[in-house]
Amino acid sequence: MEAKQPKGKSRAVGVAALALIMGGGAIVTIRAARDWTALAKARKLKNPFPATRQALAGGMQVYTNHCQSCHGQYGDGKGDKAAELSVAPGDFTNTRKMNQLTDGELYWQTTHGRLPMPSFVTKLTNEQRWEVVDYIRTFAQRKP
Repeated sequence: MEAKQPKGKSRAVGVAALALIMGGGAIVTIRAARDWTALAKARKLKNPFPATRQALAGGMQVYTNHCQSCHGQYGDGKGDKAAELSVAPGDFTNTRKMNQLTDGELYWQTTHGRLPMPSFVTKLTNEQRWEVVDYIRTFAQRKP
C-alpha cells in the first residue's frame, strides 16, 4: 500500500523546486546581461599589437596549438574536433561576419570563451591573445 504525502508537504516541495528554477533562470539572465555589457566595452578595445610579420608568426603558433583542432587548418570551423562540439566553431573565412567584429570583440571572446570554447585568460598572455586575433583576421583575407 502506498503512503500519501500530506498535501502541505508536497506543496512545499513544489514551491522549493519552482524557487530553484526561477533562481537559476535569474542567475543565467544576469550573467548573460553582464557578458553583453562586457562585450560592448570590449568592442572599443584597440589592438596594441599591429599585424607585423612577427605578430602573425606568434599568432599562427598560438592558433596551431590551441585553435586549429576546432576551427580548422583554414579557419573555416571544420577542425578535427568540430563535429564533437555542441556549437559549431566560428568560421573565420566568412568575410562579412569577420568585418562586423572588432579586434576587441575577438580578443574578448578568446579571453573569456563561451561554451564549448574554453577561456584562454590563464593559458595565453595578453600579447598572445592579441596576436591570435591578428592571425585569424588573415583567414578572411585569403582567396579560396
